[in-house]
Amino acid sequence: MVSRKKLKGKARKAAKAEAAAGGRDVALSLCMSKSLRLRLTGDTGNGCTHGWDPNKYPVDHDCNKFIGGVFRTFVESTKSGGTAGFVVGEAVSFTHAIFPDVWNDSASLEWIAAAFISLGTFTSIIQGDVFLCAAAMGFSESLKQHVACFHVGSQPLIYTAKNDDLLWAEERRTVSYLKKRIPCKCLNEKYKAVKSLPKMYTCCNTTCSLPDNSVNLSAMMTCGGCRRIHYCSEECQAAHWEEHRDACEIWRKWNAENCSK
Repeated sequence: MVSRKKLKGKARKAAKAEAAAGGRDVALSLCMSKSLRLRLTGDTGNGCTHGWDPNKYPVDHDCNKFIGGVFRTFVESTKSGGTAGFVVGEAVSFTHAIFPDVWNDSASLEWIAAAFISLGTFTSIIQGDVFLCAAAMGFSESLKQHVACFHVGSQPLIYTAKNDDLLWAEERRTVSYLKKRIPCKCLNEKYKAVKSLPKMYTCCNTTCSLPDNSVNLSAMMTCGGCRRIHYCSEECQAAHWEEHRDACEIWRKWNAENCSK
């Protein structure tokens, strides 16, 4: 008969073997467990939750189940080798289907969005996981955009270009975005280290020939109609026009009615 001690030893070895073989999905699972600990206790290692209150809702509340469902979707979607955008899209679709009441409550969405800003900051500082940080930022921004569009009415459409830019953001853009959204000073030192890097943004033409559609901000061109979409050149703007035309008209009319000139 095998002793309990030996069984535990075998279990530990099996876990180590799985971790060694599993790659990113295991790393993401480990981060998930750390993030769950943060959600339940508010412990990020330095006692900071980056402005998010993990105790606002009880553990069995749908908001906490929502977060857990997103984590699981992150893990499962990443196993298929999907991009950060794909992972965020899967999480949005999953939660819309399972938690429609949460999507219909702006206060819940704001709290969950803050949770993913906290997660993005946590992964940026402690783990340096660019992929998970991008997914966390992208999902948080998706929630904020939904609130702005469907609850507050402060914009006529989902601002997809901003979401896409965050999903492909380089380190300077990532740190700057997160730093502006947390009340603590946890990213101050990291920002000092990256603020001298060039400001890079994403050309909105999906067929852009530049690597990762990335262009220096100083060379970026903005659509004069919607003032929301950016391109690296007139050629990319022309190539993207048919896809952008309808959204451009909606934003143009909204700007005329709501923005001071």
